[in-house]
Amino acid sequence: MKKIKTNPYRLTIQLIIFALLSYMGIKLLTTPDYLADFEAYCPFGGIQAFTSFLVSNTLACTMTSAQIAMGLIFLLAIILFSKLFCSFICPIGSISEWLGKIGDKFKIRFTITGVTDKILRSLKYGLLFITVYFTVESSELFCKWFCPYYAVASGFNPDVNVIMAVGAILFVIIGSIFIRLLWCKYLCPLGALSNIFRYFILTVSILGIYLLLNAYVINISFIWPLAFLCGIAYIFEIYTMQSRIFPLLKVKRDAKICTSCKLCDKVCPQAIQVSKETVIKHIDCHLCADCLHVCPEKGALKINGKGRKWWPAIIVVILIIAGLIIGKSFELPTLSEYWAEPETKSQMEIYTIHDLKTVKCYGSSVAFSNRMYDMDGVYGIATYVSTFKVKIWYAPDMTDTLKIREWIFTPAKVQLQEIDLNEDNLIVYKIRVDNFLDQLDTENLKGLLAEQADIIGMQTEFGCPVYLTLYVKSNAQLTEENLKNIIEQRGLWSNSKSSIGAEYLNYHFKVVEVAKLDKVVSVEDVVRLFTIE
Repeated sequence: MKKIKTNPYRLTIQLIIFALLSYMGIKLLTTPDYLADFEAYCPFGGIQAFTSFLVSNTLACTMTSAQIAMGLIFLLAIILFSKLFCSFICPIGSISEWLGKIGDKFKIRFTITGVTDKILRSLKYGLLFITVYFTVESSELFCKWFCPYYAVASGFNPDVNVIMAVGAILFVIIGSIFIRLLWCKYLCPLGALSNIFRYFILTVSILGIYLLLNAYVINISFIWPLAFLCGIAYIFEIYTMQSRIFPLLKVKRDAKICTSCKLCDKVCPQAIQVSKETVIKHIDCHLCADCLHVCPEKGALKINGKGRKWWPAIIVVILIIAGLIIGKSFELPTLSEYWAEPETKSQMEIYTIHDLKTVKCYGSSVAFSNRMYDMDGVYGIATYVSTFKVKIWYAPDMTDTLKIREWIFTPAKVQLQEIDLNEDNLIVYKIRVDNFLDQLDTENLKGLLAEQADIIGMQTEFGCPVYLTLYVKSNAQLTEENLKNIIEQRGLWSNSKSSIGAEYLNYHFKVVEVAKLDKVVSVEDVVRLFTIE
């Protein structure tokens, strides 16, 4: 039987990843209410967010427990197994390899070696330092500015810096054709982080010293251990090009069986000279196992002495499943603050509010915290922006949940249409609306009602449910059922009547009661209502 020259396990996983991303992209373009989260399981975003959480007790916007779990699983995989994310999952890595094969076919790709190779390897550590620093300082993922994957997948989301992202994309596409794994070897900050944790003992020692000094001696900025880790890992990388102890899984060559055909050297994506080593400890090896699949001699190449070529692929699948399960088992707050003495926290009641749409990022979490700080009887908050949830710690002898809801609520008077002074008297509807919490709900409801030319204006007052008053033209054909259906729409496109360049807003309003008042109001009274503050 003719020997298979490719690694079917790795190729299958790579194609599945691309199929999933393609499905998300197509569904995003064809399904109006579908919100694709292309960063939902990004380990680098999760690691950055978790670092920000540990340093400043804040979490980057859009980051959830799923990303953090994937990030921690990623670090565990590096320590125990290898850089399996790079070899099996990362779409940039896969594209870089495939484009490189095009370069090889036309004999225009080359491998950078020597001093130039060592100097260029510093770039990814510099980019890692900058990325983590600005992420922690701003509680926003700085990698979104330039990440080629995120830029393409999100359709150049507003978070993307176009110049930086286009430059990164060109580096990946053009660079990979002419230079072996240009992005992965020299620019990828995740690659730098991977190498730092391959020097696990050194990394743990530096972080341990930092934590001890911070706890018992002096408060040190996170910048110093970050800079030291980046610098020392770079030095170790260029001087040794090896990771001696970790990862625990390594490719091993049996010199007695090996015939030095060098097929393993030719197939290695990283151009590692496998045929000259007994144990592959090279810093660039990501345990893709391509060398095992191309080797014609049974038993010449094994993983830790075992000839199971499918090990890496199985480990990848298990780690992904573990990350998904763990990610659903906990939730970290975007912002968590408590203003009273820590020992009083157990004496407080906790009020949890769901679907508070105003709290949607770190900035709005801070604004919410500042607002609640001014309320007597409230002593702490925690926000969870991915689920629009907040927790509020309050003293039950000073306030209650109803007062808290009223504090959060902002009454509004909104004119929706131009008022014709020649218009007859206006009809008034009194409506009770549930799931109405904050100013963003007012804006969302305004968007729904402004589509109706017969609804002149709206007014909201606090209540549970909220009191909504609508002023409607006397000749309008609207009924109580019509109004209920309008308010209870599940969503609406913002700024556009199509999905292109617009955001789909999901609503959860629930109409509890609709009543048409027997009396009417004059146009003059309505004009006065909307013009007087």
